[in-house]
Amino acid sequence: MELKNPTIGKIVVFGLLIAGIALIAFTSTNAGVASKHSPDDFGGDPYLAPSIILGLLLALNAVAIAALAIAGEDDHPDRAEAEPHTPRQPKSFTRFVHAPLPRVLLVGPIWAVCSLVALFIGHAYAADPGLSGTVWGDLTGNPLSALSIVFLCWATANMSFAWSSLAEAFNRDRRSASLTVLICGLGLGCLTAGLFGYFGLATLPTIIAFPLGVVCLIVSTALLIPLRWWAIRRVDRYDSGERPSAGSRRGPGRSTQPPADALQPGERVLTSYLGKALDAHSNGNTTDPQMLVLTDRRIFRASIITPGRTFVLEQAEPGQLSGGASECRSNHVITTVLFNGRQPMSVTGGTEEASGRFAEAITVLARTGRLPR
Repeated sequence: MELKNPTIGKIVVFGLLIAGIALIAFTSTNAGVASKHSPDDFGGDPYLAPSIILGLLLALNAVAIAALAIAGEDDHPDRAEAEPHTPRQPKSFTRFVHAPLPRVLLVGPIWAVCSLVALFIGHAYAADPGLSGTVWGDLTGNPLSALSIVFLCWATANMSFAWSSLAEAFNRDRRSASLTVLICGLGLGCLTAGLFGYFGLATLPTIIAFPLGVVCLIVSTALLIPLRWWAIRRVDRYDSGERPSAGSRRGPGRSTQPPADALQPGERVLTSYLGKALDAHSNGNTTDPQMLVLTDRRIFRASIITPGRTFVLEQAEPGQLSGGASECRSNHVITTVLFNGRQPMSVTGGTEEASGRFAEAITVLARTGRLPR
């Protein structure tokens, strides 16, 4: 995925994994302790178990984006092989920004329900049943207690996505800042949620926990949706070229050099080859130099009239690329880009070594979708 549409099954699996980790921690704290005996005989460990499981569940829900970044590795690996020439967008840290909104919003409630199931299981054999009127004590007797847990876990996952939206918004142009925001946000979120669950939630009165959960869920959802929309808009603007081009940053009085002067806004050169087109009417002299250019959007052959004036002669779609060829004919090096379903593009000139490297590079690109390093 670029969080590429993680399936519901993967979301459930990770939710159960979170619940299982918390339940193991609860059981290990509660294990070997007979609740009928005096807690003094066992150091009071069973009375820490509710706090531990609640703290862990909230902390693990706070790193929802990290789990989905793992779960969302390309769900359709055959697609990349079937379309190896398709331009690839820059990678992101979370791969989440283009995930469908309904899929993102489903993570919170699914994981919250998985967390609640873990709590029900743990409560069934807990040494400390909790005090009546508190979240832990009312868990199996008051639906408001269970709903409080669901809402708080759901809100925690939503906040993880909201913070990740901030990081994703700057992923294309400020990757160091994006990574810093992501790490700090998830670290603080995990710490805050874990401390709240460990120190306060188990003994918090249900009558307070329920409205608190409702408020947290509303606020987190209200933050997630607009932040995610803004992040997607910013990334899309960057990818579509609504940012300063390389030429506009050169300063006054400096012309853009080929092939940059022939690029569309936001277009990025993958590789290029410069040759010279023979003029058959001038006994082997040359006319304007020509070049072959592969970008993330197209492949074109262009004529360099003067520096800063590159004219595109013909172009093709990346998906038509089938490879490259280099040959020496009549003491002239001919470099060719081959296509499926259309005539090849060729330029004459350059050295055999440079032409061979270029032909090999685009052949590898056609087969694998990546240029060799």
